[in-house]
Amino acid sequence: MLVYRNVAVVMAAMLLFQLAAGGLWVVLPLAMDAAEWSRFSVGATYTAYAIGFLIGAFGAPDIIRRIGHIRAFAAFASLAAATTLGLGLGFDFIAWMVLRGGFGLAAAGLFAVSESWIADATPAENRGAVVSVYQIVGRLGLIGGPFLMAMPASGTLGSMIVGGMLLALCLLPVVFTQRGQPMLPQGEVVNPMRLFKISPAAALAACAAGVINSGLFAFLPIWAGELGEATAQAAAIIVGCAYAGSLITQWPAGFISDRLDRRVVIAVLSGVAGLAALVLAVVLNPGVTGGSILIALWGASSLAYYAIAVAHAADRSRVEELPAIASGLLMAWGAGSIIGPLMFGVAYSGPLGARGLFFLAAALSFALAAAMLWRRRQNAPVAEEEREPFVNMQATSAEFAEIDVPHDAEPRP
Repeated sequence: MLVYRNVAVVMAAMLLFQLAAGGLWVVLPLAMDAAEWSRFSVGATYTAYAIGFLIGAFGAPDIIRRIGHIRAFAAFASLAAATTLGLGLGFDFIAWMVLRGGFGLAAAGLFAVSESWIADATPAENRGAVVSVYQIVGRLGLIGGPFLMAMPASGTLGSMIVGGMLLALCLLPVVFTQRGQPMLPQGEVVNPMRLFKISPAAALAACAAGVINSGLFAFLPIWAGELGEATAQAAAIIVGCAYAGSLITQWPAGFISDRLDRRVVIAVLSGVAGLAALVLAVVLNPGVTGGSILIALWGASSLAYYAIAVAHAADRSRVEELPAIASGLLMAWGAGSIIGPLMFGVAYSGPLGARGLFFLAAALSFALAAAMLWRRRQNAPVAEEEREPFVNMQATSAEFAEIDVPHDAEPRP
């Protein structure tokens, strides 16, 4: 019972973090839009976050080894709170880029601490179920955060204060835990080019997820705010529906991909996402209700295929390579998430305006679907008995550090 009590403590801390992160994902674009920032500047702040996240993802394991999980969590949580509260000092573009980069670094560190702790504390036979619950809790936080922080009476500064409070409070469950700190396992040195040799399809899907999802999410609250009179509430509903859609379809899509060629599943999901985006480009203002339905459909498909790409890469990898392969996928996603917000910012600034956002998302999604089908023709699918079981993993997950590698595992031919 003590084991699961400490797992619950870590989950509670990350729920508070995800509430703050999800709320900021809505509040900050609206604040930048209200301050009349250019679309490119809005996208640049999201690029800064992605750069910070990548730095944190690869630097956090060493920090954890040096100072331990509890102190590392405290350090990253305090950095997240400080960078969030610092946003309230003024609307300076350079300052906000630095602060959001710092928040991205802190977010990666918090994911690395919490996921390695959960993996260490949970018995191997129950780890998959516990990790699934952890992912669900995190997505519930992303759904609820916008509604908590985008209240009419809060205002921009008030929302940032609420976010800072949540980030400070996420320290409490962890510092009062009674369990000893786990050790972070030593992982294989990452060679990103190995990923492209093993599974070009998985690398392409991971990069596309970064470009499309990060790019569209950077501007989704601004577009959503134009659908109804209550700007912040409409944005919260739209963003919440996108995450809710992915929460519903992630496991069914993974289950199907365990039985079919995963590239076909990715192609279908990206094709559906492209159709939803195309409808949104044509019917630009479907109202809050119509927009929520279409965005839920888009989120249910576009936010679901990264984890399937991870499973596809695992199918084609040797067991001892899995940590490095998953890390390489995170790098591919990170590269996409760096350029995506800038691309979508340019599209939003063009003559098509918001239509450009969705036309770009549709075009990239259809291109990914075509690429997956082309790769299927070029390379036969992995036999069902050789496939790795699906794991529900978010693109921003640091879980790659905890993939178990049996010491007596035979390399795959």
